[in-house]
Amino acid sequence: MRCVAEYTFIVECKGDIVKITAVKTIPIDRARHGVLGYLVTVETDEGIVGLGEVAADCHPATVAFAIRGMDLVGRDPMAIEALWQTFYQQQFWRGGPIWTSAISGVEQALWDIKGKALGVPVYQLLGGKLREEIPLYTHTLFGNQSPGEFATSAREAVALGFKAVKFDPLGLAQQRMDIGEMRLAVERVRATRAAVGDDVDILIEGHGRLSPNTAIRMARMFEEFNPFFFEEPVPPENVDEMAKVAAAINIPVAAGERLYTRWSFRELLEKQAVDYIQPDLCHCGGFYEGHKIATLAETYHIRVLPHNPNGPISTLVGVHLGACTANFEMLEYPRQPEDRVVVLKNMPVVEHGAIRVPEGPGWGVEIDEEALAEFSPEV
Repeated sequence: MRCVAEYTFIVECKGDIVKITAVKTIPIDRARHGVLGYLVTVETDEGIVGLGEVAADCHPATVAFAIRGMDLVGRDPMAIEALWQTFYQQQFWRGGPIWTSAISGVEQALWDIKGKALGVPVYQLLGGKLREEIPLYTHTLFGNQSPGEFATSAREAVALGFKAVKFDPLGLAQQRMDIGEMRLAVERVRATRAAVGDDVDILIEGHGRLSPNTAIRMARMFEEFNPFFFEEPVPPENVDEMAKVAAAINIPVAAGERLYTRWSFRELLEKQAVDYIQPDLCHCGGFYEGHKIATLAETYHIRVLPHNPNGPISTLVGVHLGACTANFEMLEYPRQPEDRVVVLKNMPVVEHGAIRVPEGPGWGVEIDEEALAEFSPEV
């Protein structure tokens, strides 16, 4: 009641609806995974600033340019669904990674504004908290390294407290693999399993690089190591191929990082081609669209692990989604580079392979103005 009363007081005192006064995209570190690529800020006439993110992994400068072209100034930031529908439905060339990522970055910032205006964490606005902390998985290696190098990286991750690790053992494969490449991939998985033991989950990444036949052959060779899932064993464009692989192997299949909005996920779910979905909250349409996708998946008893090789805002959006989503499983979390730029205060700490759900309003963090002063918004 206190929070609602405070927000009502703000609106009545000003005599008008809260309005967006500026939208900025600030390049922080545009080239790497696990870092803040672009910070998106949405400013209001009440002095509240909402924070979103443009991920560093998908043409970030182009996405940021699209955000700056949106007609947002003067609009009500609290009308999140109306703005989302406007900027999605009224676009003829909608969908895809650029425009939907632009919508996502702005949408994230609008939820932060709403939470801050009402004085509550964002997860409270979607039904409240189901769990106190969010389990994480991290990465080991994606490349053509030796089995021993894969094992070393996995041991390092477990030493940091992670109880699940993901890696791509497929080397340089594109569609097909010869028998030697297959054996080497198996040895990478074998070495990783031996390094982490039986109580740590291993998640195999495929990056959509195999044909259905090769994916099925490889999965059957991986089965003895009890992987938690096989992610994107085949390219995402053909759902029937994914379903064919899923029906032929004894490893759960995960996919969805390269799908946008609930409409793209519908066929994947209807054909029961996967056991886990992985919407990227910087690309799929944002926080609420991620929740809608998860709710749709819940009707098929499919669990959600958001794709998140991204920066801190993306991680926080995933944490809030996990807090209020019944069929949430784990959140992807890249190990942080030591030279990353930190421009946020109060970021929750990762401990024992999990992250506590923050209690502060909005996403629970604020800008470090002194650190951000080193960076200039693009125009």
